[in-house]
Amino acid sequence: MFKIPYITKPFKNVPLKIVLIVPFVIQICLASGVIGLFTFRNGQQKVSAIASSLSSEMGDRISTELHSHLQLTPNINQANIDISTFLRGLKYSEKGRVFIIERSGLVVGNSDAEKNFQIVNGKPQRLNILDSKDPLSRSTAQYLLQKHGKFEAIKGTEHIEVAFAGEEYFIRAQNWRDGNGLDWLIVIVVPASQFTGSMQNQTQTMILLYLAVLAISISIGILTARFISTPLHKLSEASLAITHGKIDTRVQIEGTSEIRALSESFNTLAEMMANSLLQLEKSNQELELRVQERTHELNASKSSLQRTNFLLSRRESLLRKQQDILFSLTKDKAINQGNFIDAVQNITRTGSQALNVERVSIWLFDKTKTLLHCLDLYIKSTNIHTEADFLTSQNYPKFFAALQVKHSMAVEDVQEEEYLQELIDSCFKTAGTVSLLIKTFEVDGQVTGIIAFEHIEVEHLWLSEELSFASSLADLLSLGMESQERHRAEENLRIEQMKSERLLLNVLPQEIVERLKLSQSKALANKISETYANQMPDISSDPMLENLTNGTNGAIVADAYDEVTVLFADIVNFTEYAAAISASDLVNCLNDIFSEFDRLVDLYDLEKIKTIGDSYMAVGGLPIPSKDHAVAIAEMALEMQISIQKFKRLDGSPFSLRIGIHTGQAIAGVIGTKKFIYDLWGDTVNVASRMESHGVAGCIQVTEATYQILKNKYQLEQRNAINIKGKGEMITYLLQDRLEA
Repeated sequence: MFKIPYITKPFKNVPLKIVLIVPFVIQICLASGVIGLFTFRNGQQKVSAIASSLSSEMGDRISTELHSHLQLTPNINQANIDISTFLRGLKYSEKGRVFIIERSGLVVGNSDAEKNFQIVNGKPQRLNILDSKDPLSRSTAQYLLQKHGKFEAIKGTEHIEVAFAGEEYFIRAQNWRDGNGLDWLIVIVVPASQFTGSMQNQTQTMILLYLAVLAISISIGILTARFISTPLHKLSEASLAITHGKIDTRVQIEGTSEIRALSESFNTLAEMMANSLLQLEKSNQELELRVQERTHELNASKSSLQRTNFLLSRRESLLRKQQDILFSLTKDKAINQGNFIDAVQNITRTGSQALNVERVSIWLFDKTKTLLHCLDLYIKSTNIHTEADFLTSQNYPKFFAALQVKHSMAVEDVQEEEYLQELIDSCFKTAGTVSLLIKTFEVDGQVTGIIAFEHIEVEHLWLSEELSFASSLADLLSLGMESQERHRAEENLRIEQMKSERLLLNVLPQEIVERLKLSQSKALANKISETYANQMPDISSDPMLENLTNGTNGAIVADAYDEVTVLFADIVNFTEYAAAISASDLVNCLNDIFSEFDRLVDLYDLEKIKTIGDSYMAVGGLPIPSKDHAVAIAEMALEMQISIQKFKRLDGSPFSLRIGIHTGQAIAGVIGTKKFIYDLWGDTVNVASRMESHGVAGCIQVTEATYQILKNKYQLEQRNAINIKGKGEMITYLLQDRLEA
């Protein structure tokens, strides 16, 4: 057997006439187009050559005329007038221009009627070509100036093609010099339309000839295609008639020899097919009679058995499938973890697969039970989850009334139930729903929503196994909603606990917070955080907070530290500055400065204790003891002196700090029963405060104890002995800088 060549799908249904005509016409068009294109390009080249020749001839003529005029006319102004007259007398183009300019742009002569001079303040001045009122002359000069930067840069002779205002021009720029030192520029502008007129006429004639050839070729192609395709079309119609059962169809033998041979073969084949079909039909009739007799005997005995086996098999398969699906759904993380949306989509999809229905949807009642919102609609044929419209009791009163009474609806034909008639036009017809199964589901004993199964196209008898499976899915929905509410409550509780934790850590060190949480119940610690968050001035009225202690009334949450380093810093003369600004500006200024100090506290892993007015207190070595607490405090003090320079007073001068540092023992913790704050006590605190108050503006004063720790790493300058209240005379040092490594 021979193989029919593969034909690309887009060309399978193309008529034979088109196949014959289009290539023929395309060949004619391509040949004519190529010839026309070459003709047009050749004409353009000739136009360019003619324009160049004419411009060269005119340039030579003008150059000769300039030599003659300048030899005969000693007066340069008179020569300019004669040159302009000569240029206007040239008969080369109505739209063209010729002008001669100096290298500075001053006009020597031009071919238009514009004067070479203009009167300014009663005195004649030479006209600059860039100020010419003639648009073509001015545009040409601007183009040359833009191209070369200046007229002096134009050397020799240039031929340029350019377009002004949508029209093509040929420009010739030619240098002209004489023995007297004159250096002029001759510019000739000729419009391209002067040369293209005849070419356009030729182009129009060529287009008309091209259209005539195209019309003749199309006519010839149509006649040829009709002569070839008409007999083939008749053969095609005859073949189509045979496929529709018209076995007696024959074709008239005509056309070319090949088509005539094809027609004869077709008629012979049609005759053979007719005879074969008659014999086959007779044999089929005899066979059908035998089959009918045997089938009638078997059907009577097997019909009941087949129905029974089918129902048993269907129920067994359905039960097994439903059990597997229910087992997988009970392990579904979305249901157990409260992800109700994902759980709903899993239930609708698996429900559609288990009951082999086209549509499964889940609807939720509003609080008033007068509106049903479709949470999810799964369509099996498209495998798409979507949302349907709302259903309201106002539009569907009978359906809503039935849902209040019936918690289960199994309908074989929706047309037969009165309470479903309201839904037929708006819902069932568009979806093709024939059978319907509805189950309600509850949360806390209240009906919350429904799950609906829709069978389309043919009626479906709902089996008891299917009803049981639908009830199981409804129970899973109830479980999913309860799980969602439980997880939502747990998440809200977790968020509130995190907020409480953050509030405590904002006020107290983490070590103290952990001890408070161990000593009191979690609810009590969270209540403290709530107090700080709400900024309550007095919380003593709350019985839960009256005795926040370390397990028993009167005990404190505090620790003693053998060695810590305390820093006090005070802004010098800040009181006078505060008196000169508003309260809000004062607070903003202190907030900016202390926020920078807080950043340094975090940077060096120190502990901020408090701020009092314009004073700042920090400590190193607690609540977690560390060996380098003095070094960390020293680093922070040096950085504080640098940072304070960024903040300016009203007169523009920077603020300065007075800083005091001392190292020794201290006690830190939380005391009292109201407005808890982490604080520091001991002689070390008092000495550090005295170091600041007796210090020097812009300097860092440290005690002997701190000096002994820092002396090998920092530059320290000893001061004279100073009298410290309660301590007597003390030797102190000024921390100046780090020692070079």
